[in-house]
Amino acid sequence: MQIQPWRPAGSIGDRIRRWLAVLGMSGGLLAVELAQAAWTAASRPDPLTRQPSCLVSSDPQSTPDGYGATSVSLVFDGARLLAVTESELDLSFADLQLVIDKNPPIRSAQIARNKMILVFDRELPDLVRQLRTGRQAVVYLRFWPTWPATESFAISFGLAGFSKAHDAMNHHCQPPSGSGRPTG
Repeated sequence: MQIQPWRPAGSIGDRIRRWLAVLGMSGGLLAVELAQAAWTAASRPDPLTRQPSCLVSSDPQSTPDGYGATSVSLVFDGARLLAVTESELDLSFADLQLVIDKNPPIRSAQIARNKMILVFDRELPDLVRQLRTGRQAVVYLRFWPTWPATESFAISFGLAGFSKAHDAMNHHCQPPSGSGRPTG
């Protein structure tokens, strides 16, 4: 009598495919959850006025600035979209812009607060519509010093979760009624 080693039913390829499918679904759910959490509405100091205000903010992204790395986040205050960075911006090439999906670029030469905030405040209703319906926003920034000239850096922000955060902003940083969260 010959004893066969124990083997689970099904081929190894089947087991690996099932395992990968489970991992893929778990990773997909995590990615969706993270994408929804990428934008928040909260009362915090406004980057321009330093006064407490209800703001919609992206998670910060890290980008090279020509010498090291700097943090960049997008902040919507209801009247304008701000690209807030920790490095000084360089306006000398007039190429600072925001591109949402495949829409035409929105250019800005308006900087504030020690040249570390780029302001987008033109055609606000169209900008908000693009942010609410878009999938990705890319802000193109160039950092000082201008000599030697550094390149323009593209920083991507997923827009999943912006609409929900914008709705909360419109309700003074509270979730809109019917959002499934308890109130009170």
